[in-house]
Amino acid sequence: MHNIVILGANFAGTGTAHYLLRHVLPNLDSSLETSYKVTLISPSNHTFYKIAAARAIQGPTKEQLQKLFYSIPNAFTSYPVASFTFILGKAVGLDEKTQTLTIKTEKEETIHYNSLIIATGTTSNSPLWTLHDSLADTISAFEDINTRLASAKLNDILIVGGGAAGVETAGEVGYKFKGKRKTITLLSGTTELLPRYHHKGVSRAATSQLSALGVKITHNLRVISTSPLADGKTEMSLSDGSKKVVDLYIDATGGQPNTSFLPVSWLDNTRKVITETTTLRTPVKNVYAIGDVASFSLGNIMDSTWAIPALCYSIYEDLSNGGKGLKEKRYKQITSAMCFIPIGAKGGVGALFGLQLPSWFVWLLKSRDYMIGWAPAVANGKAFTKP
Repeated sequence: MHNIVILGANFAGTGTAHYLLRHVLPNLDSSLETSYKVTLISPSNHTFYKIAAARAIQGPTKEQLQKLFYSIPNAFTSYPVASFTFILGKAVGLDEKTQTLTIKTEKEETIHYNSLIIATGTTSNSPLWTLHDSLADTISAFEDINTRLASAKLNDILIVGGGAAGVETAGEVGYKFKGKRKTITLLSGTTELLPRYHHKGVSRAATSQLSALGVKITHNLRVISTSPLADGKTEMSLSDGSKKVVDLYIDATGGQPNTSFLPVSWLDNTRKVITETTTLRTPVKNVYAIGDVASFSLGNIMDSTWAIPALCYSIYEDLSNGGKGLKEKRYKQITSAMCFIPIGAKGGVGALFGLQLPSWFVWLLKSRDYMIGWAPAVANGKAFTKP
């Protein structure tokens, strides 16, 4: 039995599992003695539609909040039992020589892999933006911030992070409290907003729209440490040597790659998995990487989902010795600015292939509901019905 193991089960990992089961395994030569199965391993048994996380901090109902999360086991019931296994656990070790993973479940167990796909993503400082292993931690974080944003005593709000999560969060909070005399501050931590997209027009538009919602933006200032106070407030030390106390502190900074269990030789200097962009192969035979954990990734949804067909073709190509059952696919990464960032419910900023988009277009595409209707597809694989 050739075991194709996928580590991580959100956008990249779950989508890859569906694609392999639907298009790759059926096209591998069944006349050979080798049979194939997909083993999907994740510390959470639910996917998390984190695209809509900023909107969810506003105080949705319990039913609305649940729409961000979908059961992984339930999404794979249509496949033959012999072809698919889901393991609720976390990779904590890997032996390259024996091709063995150590998985922490209720106890520790070892899993042998023949092919390995690393889709473990990153972990943010706050569980609002990525699952911290447990689904319960993220739901609890949303419930806590919903309660605190509804408090009449809330006056001073500090949001940290000048990327998409920080800008979207500041937009949601600013929209919620527009005209209500709240002090809302966004620390970018750099010289401008949204620096990753290298688009001055988008950055300026974000600054303008947030300012119109009453959000104060401060650049070149970082939070060094935070301490919760007995009254529920947060005290923080800032990079200029000052201290500040706020009623609500929201950390919307980026995450760290989930690669601590991997050999150091597999990683680049940012601790991401060294990955070739067009094929998603790593330098290690039969090992692949996709999504935020891979070195080629720009940290966007495209590099986690649009790259799946190319990854799965590489796996098919390697297992079939150049078979012709699937059409060749290579990933063509979009390197020009591509983003759709809501700033409140009425508009936002964005770029498409480097061209700046008007606010109404971002509203039409994303600001209305953060494309929540796409959330089930993260789990059920409907986006990959065709190869």
